[in-house]
Amino acid sequence: MLRLVLGVLASRRSQAVTLAVLAVLAVAAGTAAPLYASAADRAVVAAELRAATAAERAITFTAEIAAANGYTSQLDSLRGQIAERTDGSGLTEIVGVHADGRVPGADPVDAPLSMRADVCDHLVFTAGSCPAAAGEVAISEPTAQRLGVGTGGEFVYEAHRAPERVTLRVVGVYDPAGPLATGDPYWAGRAGYTPRPQRVGNPLFVAAPTVAELQATTLIATVDMIAGDEAFTAGNLDGLTEVVKPGMGLVGVRIDNGLPRLLQRIEDTRAVLSLAAPLGAVQLLVVCWFVLLMAIGYTASERRSELALGLLRGVPPRHRALLALGPTALVLLVAAPFGVLLGWLLVRLLTWATFARAQDVVLGQGALLAAGGTLLVVMISAAVAERRVFSGSLMEGLRQVPTRRRRRVGLVELGVAVVALAAIGQSYASDSQEGGLPLLAPLLLAIVVGLLTARVVRSAATRFGASRLHRGRLAHGLAALQVARRPGADRLVALTVVAVALVGYTVSAWDVAANAARERAELTLGAPRALTVYAPSRTALLTAVAKADPAGAWAMAVTRQDDPDMTLLGVDSARLAAVALWPAGSTVSAADTARLLRAPAGEPVIVAGGGLEFDVSTTADFDGPMRLTAALVGPDGAPVTGAVEIADGAGRTQYRLDLPACAVAPGCRLFWLSFPVSPDGFRLSGLRQLGPDRTLLEGRAAGAASRWRAELGAEREVTVLNFDDGVSLNYVPSDPRQISTDIRLYVSDAPLPLPVVAAGPPWLAHTGELAEIEPLQALPRPVDLRWVSPVLPGAGTEGALFDLQAADRLSGSRDNAIQLQVWLNAAAPADAVDRLRAAGLVPVRDEVVAQRVDRYREQGAGLALRLHLAAAVLSVLLVALAVLVLAATDRRNRSAELAALRTQGLPAGAAARAGRLGNLAMIGIAAPVGALTAAVAWAVSGPARQMLTASGGLAPPGPGLAPVAAAIAAATAVLLVAALTAGRSLVRATTGRPGNAEGQR
Repeated sequence: MLRLVLGVLASRRSQAVTLAVLAVLAVAAGTAAPLYASAADRAVVAAELRAATAAERAITFTAEIAAANGYTSQLDSLRGQIAERTDGSGLTEIVGVHADGRVPGADPVDAPLSMRADVCDHLVFTAGSCPAAAGEVAISEPTAQRLGVGTGGEFVYEAHRAPERVTLRVVGVYDPAGPLATGDPYWAGRAGYTPRPQRVGNPLFVAAPTVAELQATTLIATVDMIAGDEAFTAGNLDGLTEVVKPGMGLVGVRIDNGLPRLLQRIEDTRAVLSLAAPLGAVQLLVVCWFVLLMAIGYTASERRSELALGLLRGVPPRHRALLALGPTALVLLVAAPFGVLLGWLLVRLLTWATFARAQDVVLGQGALLAAGGTLLVVMISAAVAERRVFSGSLMEGLRQVPTRRRRRVGLVELGVAVVALAAIGQSYASDSQEGGLPLLAPLLLAIVVGLLTARVVRSAATRFGASRLHRGRLAHGLAALQVARRPGADRLVALTVVAVALVGYTVSAWDVAANAARERAELTLGAPRALTVYAPSRTALLTAVAKADPAGAWAMAVTRQDDPDMTLLGVDSARLAAVALWPAGSTVSAADTARLLRAPAGEPVIVAGGGLEFDVSTTADFDGPMRLTAALVGPDGAPVTGAVEIADGAGRTQYRLDLPACAVAPGCRLFWLSFPVSPDGFRLSGLRQLGPDRTLLEGRAAGAASRWRAELGAEREVTVLNFDDGVSLNYVPSDPRQISTDIRLYVSDAPLPLPVVAAGPPWLAHTGELAEIEPLQALPRPVDLRWVSPVLPGAGTEGALFDLQAADRLSGSRDNAIQLQVWLNAAAPADAVDRLRAAGLVPVRDEVVAQRVDRYREQGAGLALRLHLAAAVLSVLLVALAVLVLAATDRRNRSAELAALRTQGLPAGAAARAGRLGNLAMIGIAAPVGALTAAVAWAVSGPARQMLTASGGLAPPGPGLAPVAAAIAAATAVLLVAALTAGRSLVRATTGRPGNAEGQR
């Protein structure tokens, strides 16, 4: 019997090969879905990890521990409590112990003394080596330059809450700009303990014996749980999510958890991908399934007469069934392994060509099960289709002319229509993709419209053909009757509608997603180009940008804080309108925003000479001289510090402070005055600049209430005392156990509250919810909310803009611990980076809008659309193949019919035109219907459209007409070429000539 089945296949080699090819494609489509989804899932996780900051990959625990009798026991206790909460999460523990303090001197350096596990593996030493013994220290290059020491040199360190100073010997000097990329997870986003270029106050790294030598009463312990790449595997993500849930609180421990944001982004993109990626394979599988059933139906129709003859000759029913189903089943079984291999190759090629980084495509159990399921469905469908053909009467089996198709509606068609309506209804009712049904709405709608079009075309072709024949238009009439009576013509019409509709819909989604990704990139980046830089301070950043671009035409200084709840941007408001990419959805212009961010404030106190003289009155004893420290911001933004000793006893005295750095234009800005104890009995009556001499403050101006302020957040402890002839302050600690030795009197030269313009919902302006923010990672500052816009450049839909200079003057530090950027517009010169580097900045990352667009296209919807686009293209090629299969399978019967008609007097030209017009008419009718279906599907598929064109909370723009029209035109052209090729082959078979037979009679 097997020999007989093989003989059947050998007698129809072309049909067998065609069936095998279609079976391979069907199994390949079924295999590709899980393979691509798995590869894309890994690509999504990898892309999110590349974009994640160090803080987003860590859970940090910070606690103050007692160290009077050794700190190891308390540190081990803290580690044990943390281990209980993070056990089995795959996180890597990094332990550190730190002591805040300073290197004393005329120009003291505030820097933490840090012991951090394996720190030397993350440092690049330019001299010396890693500290190991007691008293050894590794310092940064900027610190070494400030202190004037190198390897082998020594300096004294004064730790807070330590009884004595310690002497440290430098054994290594490290480059803070070496391996310290902003995304290195080792540093856990700890700005204070992460080295930065050009920062003098970088950590002083020591070994454990040195920390023990300090004999400090308390130390700062840090335990950082770092999530490496190995922690983000598919099997570990659920466990990692459980770890970062609320409820990790430890008494007296500050917990900063950046993992939830990263995990949420990964889960969101994975959820989109898990729904969207299979849709592309489903679309291809549906088209391939239709084409395969059409080919099976045609092949079975050709063999119907053979089986009828077998019935007449008494062949047993078992053998007839085997002869009917055996050839097709054998072809499908042989083709299945090749389909699995082709699916793997297609996914491998697609990921290699379109993914940013190569992904392994593993042929796992899920892909094999999908391939087996696809094969089983195809075989069952083939059996049902062949049974329909072979179950007719003996008389129908012996006929050579196809029977007239019935008009009744099948259960499958009715079921598809009901499901399509349900999908569309759910789209409008819930506007959500939950359940996945609304995502199938475009495909289901295309199938329903295709089936309806096929029925309408068949009926219309029957009437049109009869009328044409009655009027003597033989070619048109015969072509129309071919469309009406051929077994696969209606299916070809339906397939064409589906393929063209999917191309139009997919290209619409692709175009909208590209535009949405660009709008989102422009919005989140804020400018055409954003440089992440290092600078000694925020003021240094402003100064360097002004030096590189004096006219303010192409560059703007920016600070960026991506906090969990909102993005905070400090901008140079004077340059905002010239540089920022202003979004169309904003309700306030760039110029108005710049105006709103500025508010009246006191003038700064500028020292533009080589010295500063203090006019001081004292009315009480201080129990010894009292140190007065003046903190200034130098001409280039670098900190300038000086101190004078205020003598004990009553009287009025002038004290001179030499500040040679301030003699350089434009001088130094006085930031604050600091006292080690409460300056009771002290009064500052005046300030005078020396060389050239100039009075800065005197009498009533020196004592004005608007001239000075206490440190923000310390108002309950520090009281500013204003007099007609000067100013003083009084300090009363709220906790006697924690007495400050740095009591500050700030110059009030910035608006308070801080003016901000926020991005968010309109009600934000009326609820008072945004009453304060923490700009520049300072303590909470009260804000004056001037405007609320739906979107703002750089801040997106949740954020706030404030003036960088004003916020810097309200901060409590001249140092910087946040991200510094320089935004560049399209007019930036080619050497913009070189100019900024020459001005004193160190660029570390350069990003343009196109790069950010590529990043967004690597997220779930973008990766899914690549498979959708590939599936749409392959669907068109499959339909073109179906046109050729239909023509090749039907050529013998069709040419015999036309030859018989020619014998009866049909002109050769009419026969040739009839052969060509049939297929062309089907494509010409179905393609416009498919294009219209694509437009309707786009309008009714809300959840699918939102998911595939995700734009970060923005309303995605509509698709462009030009790319969609071009894609539909290209698909139609491919199908018309296939139809024309099929028509020409039929003409050659009918007339026996390859040329044009239009004029033959």
